[in-house]
Amino acid sequence: MLKISKLTDYGLLASVYLARKAGEIVAAREIAAFYHLPIPMITKVLKTLHHGGIIDSHRGVGGGYSFRGDVEAVTLGQLLEALEGPWDLVDCETQDGEGKARCTIRTGCPSRRLMSGINRAIKGAFDQVTLGDLVRGGVPTAPALGADLFASAMENPS
Repeated sequence: MLKISKLTDYGLLASVYLARKAGEIVAAREIAAFYHLPIPMITKVLKTLHHGGIIDSHRGVGGGYSFRGDVEAVTLGQLLEALEGPWDLVDCETQDGEGKARCTIRTGCPSRRLMSGINRAIKGAFDQVTLGDLVRGGVPTAPALGADLFASAMENPS
């Protein structure tokens, strides 16, 4: 079942914390203390977010991490991709390193069209929620999310 991992959950919390302190250099210890989370886990997600290009890392005395981007330009989809890596709900949408579908029965699968549309609708919904929405504690309102997105995904299966 689709479920966000604890690591990703912590990564989203850390992203929101840094976005609220945009431009400031923040130590992992500060974020861990704020959320009452283990420092090693926060350090791990911060490194992952840095490698994903979401946040900046600062070395040395007074070092830490910062967010200097536009909170409206970073989407939940981008955050999930940075934290989880490439993901799809079903293997028929997942490609290997050579760009080929990982599912061997893809062309004859009776549920492929439906699952492909659901996959795109969910990923599309994640791409419509921004880090700014998370910072504000709100999400876009319908019809931005929901039936229109699903209908569009179903009309254009790949």
